[in-house]
Amino acid sequence: MVLRRSLSTLTAALLLSLLCVWGPSVGAASRPSPLLVGSYYYLWFPQNLAQGTLRAHLIPPQGVNPALDQSTDPATAARSIREANQVGVNFFALDWWPSRPQQNAAVNDFLKAPNISKIKFCMFYETWDLGFDAGNETTRITPNLEAEFDDQMLSFARTYFANPSYLRLHNRPVVVLYLTRTLTGDVTGMIDGARQLLEAQGYNPYFIGDEIFWRVTEQYPPSTGSTLTTQPQANRISAFDAITYYTLYFGGNDPALGPAKDYDGYSGLTDIVTDERNLLKRYCLASGGKVPVIPDVSPGYNDRGVRLTTGHPAQARQWVPGAGPASTLDHLFRQVAVPIVDPRAPLIFITAWNDWNEDTGVEPVPGVPTTRDDSPSGRAYTQGLRYGEEGDSAFTVLRKDIGAARAQLARRAPTTKATSTCPR
Repeated sequence: MVLRRSLSTLTAALLLSLLCVWGPSVGAASRPSPLLVGSYYYLWFPQNLAQGTLRAHLIPPQGVNPALDQSTDPATAARSIREANQVGVNFFALDWWPSRPQQNAAVNDFLKAPNISKIKFCMFYETWDLGFDAGNETTRITPNLEAEFDDQMLSFARTYFANPSYLRLHNRPVVVLYLTRTLTGDVTGMIDGARQLLEAQGYNPYFIGDEIFWRVTEQYPPSTGSTLTTQPQANRISAFDAITYYTLYFGGNDPALGPAKDYDGYSGLTDIVTDERNLLKRYCLASGGKVPVIPDVSPGYNDRGVRLTTGHPAQARQWVPGAGPASTLDHLFRQVAVPIVDPRAPLIFITAWNDWNEDTGVEPVPGVPTTRDDSPSGRAYTQGLRYGEEGDSAFTVLRKDIGAARAQLARRAPTTKATSTCPR
């Protein structure tokens, strides 16, 4: 999809020990909370492969096998869960659409995996699907939108929150809301309304908003002119228990609104680390440090197989020319994500486990090294970058980096403070 890829309960939670479902209850003064690593997981295969992928255009064609990636087959989920266990990934954020009931039904197929008890899952709700206006990048809150949101939150809570594999943070079920940065109007009213509805039924959700980006939609946009701003929307941020971002990829956009150059070619030749860390600091400061920032990392980005005409530049999986095929993932994990992990919400997201339309997947993919594609120039899709040699290299990097990060965070000085210092 073009854009993907383009409170009161929080106060109580901050006073709790850093509790999560697979660890004993520990006080903040005794030791840091364990790091949780999760990845966005899609349930639209093999159908979405038909929309186009970079890998299908490589010479020779390679990549995901549609016969093996069947989202409705519990064996597919079982394989992914085994692989996640091997690399230290704790949970999957399962994609869920307001307008796609047939696709959403695959959540139940995922939960039929025989090893489902070996992983956690949470809801990744496509908030923008409630009424996104692509012309001005807004999702306007209306009474009808709020009613639909309430109904679906309550339905999901009743269906999944009691599942022993559902992800909880501070003993609260986690819900990730995509593209909240496009919401306009009374966002606090919308989120608080859903909270009150769920709390009346015995649920206390932990809402994570997708707020962080180089340019976002103003919560109360002007009647004329641009709806976009580079300023974090502090009022909107305050509605959530924590904030994150699905991706910071900004290639092909107006450089006045963000560092487009950081995502064109080899990121190791740019200021991407400094730029991303400064952005995360700005978003932390926007709430006065009250709302935790959750980092996310990607192995690269190339959506030219599905939307070539948009002209988005490819972000290489290699950090610099000649580096390994998972070196971008490695550097961003160690240099951007780990330093800003907040002990109040000790999570790192990975975008994504299995999204091949935008080529952000980390799951193993077969192939042979090549820079050539089937376009007349031989490079319209690859832009001369090297693909096909990834194999399980992302797993090797993640296994090493997640293990090192957990050891490093465990050595951090414990704190009794309910708030966290924003990253430097």
